[in-house]
Amino acid sequence: MYSHVLLHYDEIGTKGGNRRLFEGQLARNVRRMLAPLADVKVKREPGRMSFEIDAVPADRREDALRAVARLPGISWISAAVRTEPDLASICEAAARLAARRAGTFKIECRRTDKGIAFDSREVCVQAGAAVNRATGRKVDVHTPNDVYRVQVDRYRAYVHDARIGGPGGLPTASAGHVVTLLSGGIDSPVAAYRMMLRGCEVTGLHLWNRSFSGDLVREKILDLGRALARHQGRFRVVFVPFEEIQRALVAASQDDVRMLLYRRAMLRVADLLVKEEEQDAVAVGDAVSQVASQTLSNLKAVYEAAESLLLTPLAGSCKQETIALAQSIGTYDVSIRPAADCCGLMVSRHPRTSTRASVLRAHEAAAGLDALLAAAFAARETVDLPSPLA
Repeated sequence: MYSHVLLHYDEIGTKGGNRRLFEGQLARNVRRMLAPLADVKVKREPGRMSFEIDAVPADRREDALRAVARLPGISWISAAVRTEPDLASICEAAARLAARRAGTFKIECRRTDKGIAFDSREVCVQAGAAVNRATGRKVDVHTPNDVYRVQVDRYRAYVHDARIGGPGGLPTASAGHVVTLLSGGIDSPVAAYRMMLRGCEVTGLHLWNRSFSGDLVREKILDLGRALARHQGRFRVVFVPFEEIQRALVAASQDDVRMLLYRRAMLRVADLLVKEEEQDAVAVGDAVSQVASQTLSNLKAVYEAAESLLLTPLAGSCKQETIALAQSIGTYDVSIRPAADCCGLMVSRHPRTSTRASVLRAHEAAAGLDALLAAAFAARETVDLPSPLA
């Protein structure tokens, strides 16, 4: 019996004169997510957005609602009955909706236009009485089995019940585009997701040593990309071969600094992708002092190699916080699958915890990295992962 889907946001509402820009981006993201199922028209309304649910095939509507609810920028969504903004129509719609269930109930009302002839309390009283007459259900304002909510302005009214919570934040692509280093571990997909919540559209970059890790890692990275596409509506993964770069670094350095050299090389490859695709920044999954390569001294020496703006969304996070978020967004089970990535190659048992950038630059010069980085980037493979509804 539902006719529409209501989309509510929170942080977008603080954007003042720029709100329409964020609403427009959120509408584009919703259309992109639903494109495999339907061509929907998302309308802006006071304090919310909506689209008609009839455009979505009946057997995919639940999937569509949950997919839209995962989009950054959404606070919550709900399927709703749209009706005329008068008491009789609202009461009739509430009674029809409540007739599908049993148990106690409560009516809540929000008016977005105080010029309406009736107030919120009157809506609650009359709609509650209409439901009671039609169904025999009792009102319980403290612990109801169901809550029926009314939203009304001078042009329309909606009656809805169950909400699906969203992640909040800002709509993907409203802040720009970011390349995120995607290792296959727990941290980097969470870093990518955190950037999505801040309005960034994310491209994943994986440095792939196929001779060491084989195709298992490639499939793992693609599965992480598919999990992230559930939140972004699509996800692009770029694979860059890393074998020759690693061999050169192994030959030119001691094992206690190799991880730092690998990571500097990865940032330089990310710079090439940022320039090629005119993106805005690089994001990494580092957490300060989580491992030896992430001491402040080593981070300073590694980050010196980056020319792009470098973002570290997990810098102050502890591992348990990151694991909890990975579990909630659906990347954790993929991340812990056995498949050694390129950073597992010849890692030192006693890595250096304090290094200067000048030491690392000397090793890079001995390895002749510039030509190797250019050749690896030229051999990249790009995979575009579509909406999860495809």
